[in-house]
Amino acid sequence: MVSMLSILEKISQDKITNQSDSSQVKLFLVRIIETPSIHALFLNTISLMEHIGSRKILLTQSNEHTTEFILRHASEEARHALFFKKKIEYILPNLNLGYSNHELLAGLSAKIYFQKLDATVRKSIRQMNLSHSNRTYLNYLYTTTAIEIRATYLYKIYNEVLIQRNFGFHLNGLLAEEEGHLAEMESEIQRLDSESKVRLDQLLQQEEKLFRKLWQKWKDACDLVSKP
Repeated sequence: MVSMLSILEKISQDKITNQSDSSQVKLFLVRIIETPSIHALFLNTISLMEHIGSRKILLTQSNEHTTEFILRHASEEARHALFFKKKIEYILPNLNLGYSNHELLAGLSAKIYFQKLDATVRKSIRQMNLSHSNRTYLNYLYTTTAIEIRATYLYKIYNEVLIQRNFGFHLNGLLAEEEGHLAEMESEIQRLDSESKVRLDQLLQQEEKLFRKLWQKWKDACDLVSKP
């Protein structure tokens, strides 16, 4: 039987390469890396998105049914947020950035991407015959899966650029954790939703549209920062 993770990865590749192939994504990430001020804002924005993920887990999944799986994922997301935040030191030391919009790369658009994806998932599962706790849990699983599929794709290309440019850090360990978490979520999604493959495909189509808007906002923000 083909692993659901393999199906997710194939769907992810199909969706993203229709939007912009890997070489174009890589060129844009190279552009980001070549401008220290933009690179620092980009890292801080990725840190924010990991932080939002950790915060959402704790806000929605902290109850009497909280499992080791939930706590571990929340801690991993928080650790990833710290990882990216600390790597800004490699680019521009002593910046001490917060998460205000002016300290991010199209920060408002990044927040909107996350919020709209979460709302899209809620709408998709609204009619399912689930308890409130299971519906909230499934919402978390689908939202996280869509985001981590996207993140894994981008992180792999970003990691290639970092290694090729001999930066002082890489994402090998972080990528292993992201892929491992996707595999863990597989059985939970299937357990709660018998139509998971169809539903996920539909959600990834919606995620693609949302991310395309964020991607364009990142490009527009790079143009603004690059202007003399």
